[in-house]
Amino acid sequence: MTTPASGVSDVIVVGAGMAGLTAARGLVARGFDVMVVDKGRAVGGRMATRRFAEGRFDHGAQHFSARSAAFREEVAAWIAAGSARVWFESASATHPALGVEPRHVGSAGMRGIPEHLAAGLDVRTGTLVRRIEIAGNHVRVVADDVRLEARGVVVTAPLPQSLALLAASGIGVAGATGEALESVVYDPALAVMARLDGAAGLGDGHAAPGSGPVAWIADNGHKGVSAVPAVTIHSSAEFAREHFEDDPSRWTQELLAAAAPLLAAAVTASRGHRWRYSQPRETLDIGAVATDAAVPVVLAGEALAGARVEGAYLSGAAAAAMVADRLG
Repeated sequence: MTTPASGVSDVIVVGAGMAGLTAARGLVARGFDVMVVDKGRAVGGRMATRRFAEGRFDHGAQHFSARSAAFREEVAAWIAAGSARVWFESASATHPALGVEPRHVGSAGMRGIPEHLAAGLDVRTGTLVRRIEIAGNHVRVVADDVRLEARGVVVTAPLPQSLALLAASGIGVAGATGEALESVVYDPALAVMARLDGAAGLGDGHAAPGSGPVAWIADNGHKGVSAVPAVTIHSSAEFAREHFEDDPSRWTQELLAAAAPLLAAAVTASRGHRWRYSQPRETLDIGAVATDAAVPVVLAGEALAGARVEGAYLSGAAAAAMVADRLG
């Protein structure tokens, strides 16, 4: 990783989550000079792993499946590199016709996968992009303390944030596609990281109650992420919408109380985290989207190619191909 600095690249990728890192790697593989910038302190976006109260927690995405041939090949490479492994197998609640599928995780936490993808890339964290300026046949990405120039840009933030950036930059997406982008709605989620005084007792390491405020509980010890008992509790979308702006102490305690009957140990420490753009309710499944800018300014992200980790990967790959074709 590097600190923000001025520079000129072939392509600047905004966002160091799965879509952004996939786009960057795809462009580098085609011979382009690429810089990735992200407002956060670390890569990964919702593929996030955090330390708290001597435990380690995956507090965003908990696992992922691989359904397309392209993504299965990519995941096999991660497994071969030691960055990913199978956690458990189950049928999909949303796609039961697919039958039982492997559920993959990062070998040492979900963030380990984007860290693996970022290796060798020029990634600059702590860089919040304010606007994109078109300057002749170049594009200028303007952050608080830096101006970066390139021949093209890939923007991979959640769609509401990406569209707000385009609006601030005077860049649009014409016609029905633009209207479709504006219509995408994301559900929030509230997460609680809970340190326990003993084993969680979740059997297979996870539980999905099916009703109530808790959507999912994951045992980070069972996953091999934490050396001490530690679970992540995710709220339902309905609970998150109702309580998102509340004091975290309130909803943290409500989620802990709802999860307590499922846990075999008591909570000794806890911390909450808000995910404003946890998951799109619907996806457009069009890969990536070119804006009406005179130079390549392309949108990518899970909302454009199917939700979750696989959708983000597929969209990032589509964006790389689209920008490479435009730049020649």
